[in-house]
Amino acid sequence: MQRQKYDVAVVGAGPAGTMAAKAIAERGHEVIILERRRAVGIPVQCGEFLPAGKEISDMFPHSPRMARLVEIPRRFTLNRTSRIRLVSPREHSYEFDFESNIIDRRRYDAHLAERAVEAGAELSLGFRVIARESKELLRVKSSSGVGTVSAKVIVGADGPVSLISRSIGNPYDRQDRDLSLSLHRVYSNADVDPRVVEMIFGGRAAPGGYGWTIPRGNREANVGIGVRKSMALGNAPLKSYLDYVVRRVPGRYSDAEVVRSVGALIPVGGPVAYTTRGNTVIVGDAAGHVMATNGGGIPTALCGGEMAGEAVSSHLENGTPLNRYDALWQSEFGTELRASLAALRLADRVMGSDSLTEVGMALMRARFLEPIIRCRLPLPSGMMSGAAVSVLRRLLG
Repeated sequence: MQRQKYDVAVVGAGPAGTMAAKAIAERGHEVIILERRRAVGIPVQCGEFLPAGKEISDMFPHSPRMARLVEIPRRFTLNRTSRIRLVSPREHSYEFDFESNIIDRRRYDAHLAERAVEAGAELSLGFRVIARESKELLRVKSSSGVGTVSAKVIVGADGPVSLISRSIGNPYDRQDRDLSLSLHRVYSNADVDPRVVEMIFGGRAAPGGYGWTIPRGNREANVGIGVRKSMALGNAPLKSYLDYVVRRVPGRYSDAEVVRSVGALIPVGGPVAYTTRGNTVIVGDAAGHVMATNGGGIPTALCGGEMAGEAVSSHLENGTPLNRYDALWQSEFGTELRASLAALRLADRVMGSDSLTEVGMALMRARFLEPIIRCRLPLPSGMMSGAAVSVLRRLLG
């Protein structure tokens, strides 16, 4: 850390934070990125699934930039998949076309940080923000001790339990925010279809969420689960759900070895109440900018980070209110995030047990299920079968 006073302090070096820092530094402002980890991108707390640009254009038609931002350099792509398979509690499957890139998050996150530094941002690794002492003053802790950093604008990119977000009045409550408890393993020598991403539903796999199998290429697979704590069965450990997902297809991982295992929190309760307040901007997971029905947050993090960088730069240069950022993200992906949350709430009611999930998936099939995964509410009733609509209405009361 070369100085203690900056134009902007970005807390967190994930995609949202480094995108914001790059955009601000490119305009000539003094920016510091405070990252608690000692290396950017490690550990990888992600399924590494990134929809292709054409899918993003379909999912977020109001955002002119998001499809551009997800077209990442080919060297960070491990595999390309073309189908999503939804698996019911009784192992019935429903598939649809969906193109995605499976990315190397460790290398890609490091790349984004390098771009921010090249633009002029200062990156301080191993610096944990432990308190916000005033509007402009952050208390930080590192291996060399405790100190302070002052900045005109604070950008909170510090994840789903963000200290910066809480400092402007967004409460942290796991149940209210619907934080999903996640655990995943990367396996080598796995016998998986390299073209198909699987999402596995049901209480044995992931209560209130889903399990996944994401092929990373070269016989590697990212296998994980996301469980909403409020729906978990008793005190069952996360490992028991993940073990079920691994065992459900005999022989698939019989010769496989675990490369790594890591847990994470995924905020699936929708955007926080305040994404700007005073001199503070909240981005990425800290802002709740995650697709509630599938847990994806990379596209919205990239997009929101760039928007925040533009808004902060304009504020520093022209005095433009920081809430320009609110207007930007609301116009480009706010509608889709709200629809995704509504679809999750609908699924909670329609698929509240394994038996209802089985019936619901059998009746609605991919025609009903695909829109939910794509962050949309189900198709209009005229496009569903009469029996499906009747059952859906009864389940919804």
